[in-house]
Amino acid sequence: MRKLIWILAFSLLGITSIVLWARLRFMPSYSGEVIIPTLNAATEVLYDSVGIPHIYASNMEDAYLALGYVHAQERLFQLEMMRRVGTGTLAELLGEDVLDIDRFFRTLGIPNHAKWSTEVWDAAGDSDWKKAVNAYIQGVNQFIGEGKLPIEYSLLGHSPREFTVNDMHGIVGYLSFTFAMAIRTDPLVTKMARQLGPDYLKVLSVHTLPEHFVIPTHYPDRTDSSLSIDTQRSTVSLLDRLPVPLLEGSNGWVIGPEKTASGAVLFCNDTHIGFSQPTVWFEAHLEYPGFSFYGNHMAGIPFALLGHSRKHSLGLTMFENDDQDFYEEIRNPSNNAEILYGESSVPIEVRVDTIHIKGKEPVVLEVESSAHGPFMNEVIPEIAALTENPLASWWVYTQYPTVALEALFKLNHAENINEVEAALRLVHAPGLNVMYGDASGNIAWWAAAKLPVRPPNVNSKLFIDGSDPKNEIVGWIPFEENPMSINPLVGYVASANNQPDTLSNGIFYPGYYYPGDRWNRISKALESRDDWTQESIQTLQLEVINENHPVNARIMLSQIDAGLLRGAPSISDILSSWNGNHELETVAPTIYYKWLYHTLHDMMADELGEADFETYLATFLYIRSTPSLIRNEASPWWDNVLTEKVETRQDIIREALRKSLDELTAQFGPDTTMWQWKESVQLEHPHPLGAKKPLDRFFNVKVGPVPANEEAVNKLPFRLNGTGVYKVLSGPAMRIILDFAVVDRSLSVLPTGQSGNVFSPWYDNQAKWYANGKYRFQLMDREQIEAAEVTRKLFRPQSATTETK
Repeated sequence: MRKLIWILAFSLLGITSIVLWARLRFMPSYSGEVIIPTLNAATEVLYDSVGIPHIYASNMEDAYLALGYVHAQERLFQLEMMRRVGTGTLAELLGEDVLDIDRFFRTLGIPNHAKWSTEVWDAAGDSDWKKAVNAYIQGVNQFIGEGKLPIEYSLLGHSPREFTVNDMHGIVGYLSFTFAMAIRTDPLVTKMARQLGPDYLKVLSVHTLPEHFVIPTHYPDRTDSSLSIDTQRSTVSLLDRLPVPLLEGSNGWVIGPEKTASGAVLFCNDTHIGFSQPTVWFEAHLEYPGFSFYGNHMAGIPFALLGHSRKHSLGLTMFENDDQDFYEEIRNPSNNAEILYGESSVPIEVRVDTIHIKGKEPVVLEVESSAHGPFMNEVIPEIAALTENPLASWWVYTQYPTVALEALFKLNHAENINEVEAALRLVHAPGLNVMYGDASGNIAWWAAAKLPVRPPNVNSKLFIDGSDPKNEIVGWIPFEENPMSINPLVGYVASANNQPDTLSNGIFYPGYYYPGDRWNRISKALESRDDWTQESIQTLQLEVINENHPVNARIMLSQIDAGLLRGAPSISDILSSWNGNHELETVAPTIYYKWLYHTLHDMMADELGEADFETYLATFLYIRSTPSLIRNEASPWWDNVLTEKVETRQDIIREALRKSLDELTAQFGPDTTMWQWKESVQLEHPHPLGAKKPLDRFFNVKVGPVPANEEAVNKLPFRLNGTGVYKVLSGPAMRIILDFAVVDRSLSVLPTGQSGNVFSPWYDNQAKWYANGKYRFQLMDREQIEAAEVTRKLFRPQSATTETK
């Protein structure tokens, strides 16, 4: 026994020693000095109580160099994953398992586009944004060369190469791709059109329906001088395996001074992004003469995608405009290396790439393309199964080199609404809804993107005949005609990824928009009072009510007779009285989503097949079409084509309820009061290495149940399925509330924490706050920052002897 005790004691001592050694070896350094010879002057970084770096420099380049260093210290492995996705080099680090991801992104052309953008960048003259970018890159590389690399590199046996501007452009390309809904949706819609016919499609919401909520537009008077500006795995499965999150949607609203208690603009934004560890956003506050900005940064990007100065605030939601088309080419029967176009034929272009694979020989990738774009058949199984003709991807993003870095620099440094709009004119893709408010009382929303004009005969949701010249893009909509609303009379602007109203040129622009359930709740709330505050608006930002789901549930109940509910009469009461709330103690969502899954599955899987049905549930079509599917009694989807009987809506819904009640009873027991929503919901923030056990226990951040929902304002969606267990996949990647009356103490929270280093005290310290709907301050006042300061770090040149004051 004594021997066993000694063995256990020595084992515990060994484990403790290893943990202490690892903490000492890999934990970030938040104090002391860093010597950087190229710095112009000493630069301070003050870390507050939640790990936000507040950078005080005497000039722009020193500020961005320090930002690059501290950003890399917290998020280097996240930067590594993002640049490798965007440059098609994941397999070089992670091996053959991710080769198909590299093939996909290289075929789509993102790495090639990054090189083009870098060539244009290098050829351009000197500028402030180039100086800032170069300084940031120098800071990142200073850390790579001298800092304590995170433990992930040791586990993978890898040392990071230097960071480059081409990596930045690759990251921008990855971010742009995450907005591209067509690649997941158009092949499925085309299959439905070709194999099922128009009666099946017209029941779905392929395009915006009259009952959907649109964003009102309010165009400025351009003669007003105050606004005068110089002019073999499914695709879904592949995307699920990306080691970086996808952007899913967002909410943003800005309330004018006439509707707030303070008499100043009140700004709110929560971007919806796939949950991951670390979280997407990295917060940083920069101060140097003439510049003060608190922003949310993506790994590897020196300029904030959203944030605020003391004069203005910027937020984002996804525009969801249709910016990608698929052209079905026809090979020349007499020459396989050509395609037909009009009355003639044109040669197919071939691009050759080499993909390096960890522990394996390189793979040569040949990508065929036409003038429309690269052929995607080899990397999208749904396309290969649907057509043998080459299918070319025409994507707005790859039509022009990106100038996103210039645009972001100008947005961060803008002095007024005119300069913000001028910067947004540089955005060609992805489509962004940019929300704006300022200290002067202006509020605005712009849809920033280059919008192609398609011929009236083209349905952009279906494959297009690439051999017909009449199907080509005919031009571009001028920025002045893009959707926007500037200082509208209603006193607020709001966006929730829904359809913008008719443009000033009369076009109702196509896209992959959400139905507007969130926008409707936001709009009704904002209309209801004129005394909003940072405190009162929190209730709206955290709301988990959807008004459409109870309507669906009551229609489904109307198809059920009392006999089927015998023994479970409370089911009817629970669903008929449900107001759409998804709080954890409610029972209705547990019943509703199980029943909805079986209803949709029994409606659609017979026509689509199991794989395409799962794809359908992962597209915007599921969210937009469910109400019309459930409410249309004459829909052909109700009939099971695999049986001789012609099934009705009542047949499908009744059988779906029977299955659901049996499964819920088996899962939770017969007492319906025990079927609370919290028993069905799970949330885990996955780290890229957490997919391998037991590393999940070390890297992943697990959180208790959250009020999961589809299309409530506090959107916490999950993949609908038949198991009765719903894993929350995405949600607000931050929640921001800013009152310009107290701009130095705006509110925010991150889903996990500020750091991506597992040994940092700020790795997951915000996870419980986020799950429980709590906020913390975004500090900008130095006196308040020093009062909340935990540590400070000094960066100085070799010759510096004094600290910045």
